[in-house]
Amino acid sequence: MSFNSEIASALKKQFPVLHPEQVKAISTFGMLLYAENERQNLTRIEGVQDFIDGHLIDVLELYKLGHIGERIVDIGSGSGVPGLLAAAIDTQPSREWHLIESEAHKAEYLLSTASTMELKQVSVYAERAEKILREIGPDCVIARAVGNVEKIAGWIWNCSTWNNLVLFKSRGWEEEWKAAKSSKFGKKLTVTQTHEYSIGDKYRVLVKLTRT
Repeated sequence: MSFNSEIASALKKQFPVLHPEQVKAISTFGMLLYAENERQNLTRIEGVQDFIDGHLIDVLELYKLGHIGERIVDIGSGSGVPGLLAAAIDTQPSREWHLIESEAHKAEYLLSTASTMELKQVSVYAERAEKILREIGPDCVIARAVGNVEKIAGWIWNCSTWNNLVLFKSRGWEEEWKAAKSSKFGKKLTVTQTHEYSIGDKYRVLVKLTRT
């Protein structure tokens, strides 16, 4: 069985609610990710179940937050998770996904993958976030494993259009937020929603913060 077929088979068993088009998109993304991982270090996750547990579930849980915006920026897109994979299974075709990745080789992979998958709603920028956010004008910013609240807020604060910041976090989030509240951004951000979930014995939480 090919890697692509193996992913598709696992998805149909584990996530029967996914549409066939979503299964195809996820399988294609997984295949392209692992092919590129042979050329550059994008992920340490190997195998189909590792891909599901380490990447896909985070993206599926993102959509459980409800409305996440119409013009979304993913900072530090790297392997394409969450932004590129989220765009691939998005059921709202009018939503725009803007992927910012400062490392040129990773940005080239993201652009190539978006093109191969014909994701016309995806744009890729090989820039630092603080240099380009105002040009994009997002209403939502998402980030996964690229820094703490204070660091990310510092990157994006000069862009005035975003209302929501969505962060993927794990254990230690409460301590991070406690520290953030004592920073210069502490009185400028409010946690408006949290969504907790687990993957095996690993705790995860999605946090939505809003400007105050």
